[in-house]
Amino acid sequence: MTSSADPSQHRSLILTLTTLQQVGLTMVRFGLPALAPFVREGLRLSVVQVGVLLTALDLGSFVAFTPVGLLADRWSERRVLIAGGLLMGLVTAASALAPTYLFLLAGLALAGVGFPSGHTAGSKMVMRAFPPTSRGAAIGIRQAGLPLGGMLAALLIPFLAGVGGWRWGLGGIGVACALFGLSCVALPREQADQASVVAATSGRSRISGLLADRGFVFATLTATMLVIGQFMMQGYLALFLVDQHGWSPAAAGRLLVLVHLGGVIGRLVWGTASDRVTGGRRRPVLAWVVGGGALLLLTLSGLPAGIGAAPATPVAFLAGFFLAGWNGLAITLIAELAGTGRAATAIGVSLTVMFLATMAGYPVFGWLVQASRSYALPWVLTAVCQTTALLFLMRVRER
Repeated sequence: MTSSADPSQHRSLILTLTTLQQVGLTMVRFGLPALAPFVREGLRLSVVQVGVLLTALDLGSFVAFTPVGLLADRWSERRVLIAGGLLMGLVTAASALAPTYLFLLAGLALAGVGFPSGHTAGSKMVMRAFPPTSRGAAIGIRQAGLPLGGMLAALLIPFLAGVGGWRWGLGGIGVACALFGLSCVALPREQADQASVVAATSGRSRISGLLADRGFVFATLTATMLVIGQFMMQGYLALFLVDQHGWSPAAAGRLLVLVHLGGVIGRLVWGTASDRVTGGRRRPVLAWVVGGGALLLLTLSGLPAGIGAAPATPVAFLAGFFLAGWNGLAITLIAELAGTGRAATAIGVSLTVMFLATMAGYPVFGWLVQASRSYALPWVLTAVCQTTALLFLMRVRER
């Protein structure tokens, strides 16, 4: 097959395998919050130390997002997807053998280097394969791999950790991640290796051009505020239920299944709505999501003490629907603002900024919990970040 082959011939395979690779990566990334109560108990950690633990993987991702994005634009998306999945999975599995807290931090940081592969190479591959009239739904499906991976991890981890401790849980999700990454070997080589290389433009020039684009900058700032809300909710919800409402670690971990289920459905619904309701415009639908997320964060701040499973169930689902449902829309918006030739680089640069925010957010959130002896103030401040996202979004002008 020549390089001019119609990518529509491979759409189903591309969408399926890039989504599965993202599921594997996210079983580790969003599995860590479900594992956090077990690790805290096993290693006798403080809330702040747990926050640092959650940040360790993001540190590796933060360092790697832009280089991996540049690599995906200039090399092979298929190779980036395979290498990223194997690296993250195998290193995570090895980290389950870490003898101390510091070794565990180092292992997770190295594993995080593989995480950007799905967001950058996977998103770009799907963007090139689908036309704008169905792109929002397609990227929404691919991005649904994130909460789907978290949901699978939330189901798997309490069982494995209950049998053999946190090490079994971490090792299990690491092996699953490596297997899903290896599945990308089946991606069509011709489609993956004909990456849209911008040979005449250096990586530095592409990054400088993106930073000079006001639409890209404000879209990135919007996503940065939103990712704070998403990651703080997913990272601390289980500990919040254990510490403030008396839940067991296993019960709190299982509730995260509903959060991730809400995220899966949200990404599908919001992406499809941007295709069919607003005619390919992402900003109006994203505004609806931002408003709903702010309300959910305020709801968390006011939950009555000792809340049971019945009233917590709809709150958890809606938190995922709004606070974890925005990602596909934002990725699509950022990629479309940058154009196909710079899409992976644009996503990489944006996610570098986003992960810097979450790296700072986790320890700060934990410190606020300890200082105020309550989760109410941190939830309210996170809602303020969510509201700020709407102000940035108003400055974005779609083409």
